[in-house]
Order: sequence, then C-alpha cells, then structure tokens
Amino acid sequence: MLRNMFFYIKEAFLSTKKNGIMSFATIISLTATLIIVGMFLLISLNINLFLNEIESQLVAIAYLKDDISEEDINKLVQDTSELQGVKDVRYISKEEAFQRLREDLSEHEDMLAGIPENPLPASIEILVTETDFLEEIAFQLNQYKGIEEVNYGGQLTKNLILVFDFVRNTGLAIISLLIFISVLIMVSVIKISVHSRHEEIEIMSLVGATSWFIRWPFIIEGFLKGLFSSFLAVIVLIKGYLYYMEKIRIILPFLNISSDQIILIRIAVIIILSGVFIGIFGSMISLRKIRYEEL
Repeated sequence: MLRNMFFYIKEAFLSTKKNGIMSFATIISLTATLIIVGMFLLISLNINLFLNEIESQLVAIAYLKDDISEEDINKLVQDTSELQGVKDVRYISKEEAFQRLREDLSEHEDMLAGIPENPLPASIEILVTETDFLEEIAFQLNQYKGIEEVNYGGQLTKNLILVFDFVRNTGLAIISLLIFISVLIMVSVIKISVHSRHEEIEIMSLVGATSWFIRWPFIIEGFLKGLFSSFLAVIVLIKGYLYYMEKIRIILPFLNISSDQIILIRIAVIIILSGVFIGIFGSMISLRKIRYEEL
C-alpha cells in the first residue's frame, strides 16, 4: 500500500506538471475564492461580536415625574424588575443624573455655568436581555402614572440588527456560490487531466488496473491543489486581516474588532478544510462520470 501511495503522489505531481498552466490558473482561482470566503467569515464574526455587544447594552430609560413619592419609586423598581426580559433595574436620582452630566461635559464646564438648578429628572435604567422585549417593556412602563416618558432605541436597534442579518445572510449565499463555482472549476481541471492521459489510462485498464487504482492519482491531485490553495489563502487572509485591523482601530478606536488568535486559528482550519473538500469533491464528481473501459 505504501508503494502504491508513492505511485499515486508521483502521478499526481506529473499530471499537475503536464497541465501546468491550467493547474496554476486553478490554484489562483481557488486561492482567490477561499480568500473571499475567509473575508466573509471574518465579517460575520465581527458582526456577531458587534451584535452581542449591542444586546449586552440594551437599555430602556424611564424618566420620572418630579412629584413621584419614594414609595412609588420603590414599587416601580420592584414591578419593573419582575417584567419578562428585564435583566437589571437601577434607580438614578436627580443628583446622580446631574453628576453624570458634569462628568460627560467635564471639558466644557462653562456650558453648565449658567444653569441655576438641576434641570434633570430622576429616572430608572432597565437593562434588557433581547431587543424583542424593549417595545413591550416600554409599553408596560408607560402605564405608570409616575413616569413622564420612556426612551429606548428599540426600532433603531431592530433595524440595525436586520441590516447586519441581511449582510450575514448575503455573505453565506455568496460563499455557497463561490464554493459551487470552485467545485465546477476543479471538475473541469480533473477532466482535462484525465483526457490528457487517455492513452496511459487505457493501457493501465487493459493490464488489469482497477478503477480506484486509476482514480487515486487524480483524487490526490485535487487534494494537493486544494491544500496548497488553502494555505496560500490563509497566509494572505490572516496577514491582511491583522494589518487592516490595526489601521481600523486607529481610525475607529470605538469599534470592537476581534483579534482572538483561537478564533483566527478556527477560521484558518475552516479555510483549509474547505480547500481540501473542494479539491477532493470536485475530483470525485469528475471521475464518477468517466467509464474507464471506454477510454
């Protein structure tokens, strides 16, 4: 079996060399495809990271009337904490709200100099688990007499999530299309390799070689092309991602971009497995349609 394996690998390299231009074009095409696939995976990863960050900071703010009693505030906080989808409830007094404003405008204190007294209302901040609960929680809070207004970014957040979901789903559709095209390219390349070695295959078939003995060199050829292309794609993708990630962080420091090495390694593994799958699967499809006894 070891001797056969060396023979298969040797034949795979000979076939690649014999169809050098076509093999080179295939590797370039497959590498470009895998780079695009990797880009969409990285975009999807950062979209998920961004959405998780948004959902972890979903807050509805209920502004209280000035004449609300302390007893009513305590009851309101208690009732609100029992609503479905509420993660945490915090009371913000008028003094604390004004202190927050001072801290936010610490570099522009002159803007507050002309304010004679604290104009800010007391409020309660409600941390919500999911965007779907925001609208219902806001509706429930508006039923309380002691509440002046409920402010939440429900619709804006929902629209933002819908946009990101559309981008993510579009990316998945493009990835599927690119993989399908890559398989077709690999099928065409293996077919060309088979027909370019028509006479050799015919002789091997006449002397009793099995179909699998004839197929293995072409399967390994597809495997090697897929593996080599995927390694090239991973190198370009990771280096490019790390380079531009630093640039984006300088321009947009508030944007949270993943640099987790474990995640990047997982994406690299996915790219390599995808390249190998395309190479082997494309070869198998091409060879499945060929009847060697007719060659």
